[in-house]
Amino acid sequence: MKYTAEQIAMMRMKDAQMKDALKRDPLINYTEGYFFLTLNTRGEAPILSRVAGRVGGTGADAPHCEYTALGKGVIESWKKMPLVCPTVRIGPCEVMPEHFHGLLHLLPGNKRHLGTLVSGFMAGCTHHYWDSLGIDWRTPCMKDGVYTPRMHSRDRHHTRSYLGPALFVRGYNDVEALTAEEVRVKMEYIAKQAEKRLIQGDRHQCFIIRRNMKTAAWNLEVAKRAVADDRFYKSHGAKCDEACHAVVARFNIQGLDYIGDRRLLACEKKLPLICHRADMPFFNQQLEAVVNAARNGWVIVSAFISKAEREIRRQLLIEQLPVIEIVDNGFADRYRPTGKSFYATAEKRLVQISCWNYQYTRDAAVSREMCLVMNELARVITQKPDDWWKRPL
Repeated sequence: MKYTAEQIAMMRMKDAQMKDALKRDPLINYTEGYFFLTLNTRGEAPILSRVAGRVGGTGADAPHCEYTALGKGVIESWKKMPLVCPTVRIGPCEVMPEHFHGLLHLLPGNKRHLGTLVSGFMAGCTHHYWDSLGIDWRTPCMKDGVYTPRMHSRDRHHTRSYLGPALFVRGYNDVEALTAEEVRVKMEYIAKQAEKRLIQGDRHQCFIIRRNMKTAAWNLEVAKRAVADDRFYKSHGAKCDEACHAVVARFNIQGLDYIGDRRLLACEKKLPLICHRADMPFFNQQLEAVVNAARNGWVIVSAFISKAEREIRRQLLIEQLPVIEIVDNGFADRYRPTGKSFYATAEKRLVQISCWNYQYTRDAAVSREMCLVMNELARVITQKPDDWWKRPL
């Protein structure tokens, strides 16, 4: 069934009014494909497991989770899902102290919606929770002369009941992983949950989100000027006004938010990285200059927007060199860097900084005006021209 533009706009509007954890994309088929699920316990109660081991340990000392009886019940409920629905394949899962991660594969031909399957899984977990609380939910009750289970006493979201509280909060976060590479990344993410938790515990200061850092050299007018000075927008006045309006709507006027070691921001030796199309024939020269500067103690600052910039970023992270990354969205309260960025942040080699208010969106596209603003922020942070690499430092 194809939706009209008006129907899609209405669904998007309703979606925008919902809390982040409850949002679903009406254009995604939730009956087939891979889904990466995250469920959080009520009040973030750390009742499912305990993280043990040590970072870098092996064997019995390797990072791992020691599950409580309730945590084992959650795993048991997860393993039962294919028995309830044969068109479901469960992937790896991890039960952290206060949340659950799992990879679910809904096979072609499956008719049951992801939400229905997750609701059943949450109900099973809650029953294990009630067992731990001593709540008798199995005893049948009399209704119209017939003994029936008490299952009707819970609401459709399994968030509350006449019998007791639910284990998980209402709603769940799901990420659809389509390619084999994305599935592999999610499996690796699940496998490293315990190790990441230990790193966060040892170096928790590196993962605190610092809000609204003030700097006299950076404000909304500077951001708007970066858009207005662009060659394209100079010759398209209406487009320029539209772009500036979009920047104003996203811009964090309170200041800059960042996560990571502040000493990187305070370093006096910082250089911007911006790869222009006109300089692409000289990319190897720029790559060599940037990496050599980082090896000699300079901190590289960039939004890493273009493919060329991301290639340089990859090389910097491989060599464990210092980087300040300007990101294209604000930070949610529970934000953590992912992948190699997580370890670089923990080792105080990476700072992520943003000039935007956080906005929940499944669309990762970055607009032209946002690129212009982030590149200007790189120049402001470093107080250096972006063509510095064309001449000796």
